[in-house]
Amino acid sequence: MIKGPLISSQRYLDRAKVVDKAYRFTRFYVEVYPVVLRGKQYTLIMDGHHGYAAAKLAGVEPTYRPIRTKLVKIFKGMTQREIEVFLINNITDSHLYYVESGEVVEELAMPEAGV
Repeated sequence: MIKGPLISSQRYLDRAKVVDKAYRFTRFYVEVYPVVLRGKQYTLIMDGHHGYAAAKLAGVEPTYRPIRTKLVKIFKGMTQREIEVFLINNITDSHLYYVESGEVVEELAMPEAGV
């Protein structure tokens, strides 16, 4: 399910929520989407950022799941190019970054021209 580096555009984490999840749960679900952006393979965390952080805090691997059916339906109505533009341009609170290192993915930092 993980193809290429794990990336995200959401850096915000509620530390109390992460600690609570790490303490209470043994399984941590993270929704991911393998995608090629600007010619390079990545896997984008789409949902479950707190679960991912809680899994790391608990010292276990998260359980990766594919994106939800609703998003799959939306993406099916788009071309690969439209998906790429959408994912590069629609960031949450940060440029896309490598989840493990926190380093910005420089080749994805500039917005993409529309289709």
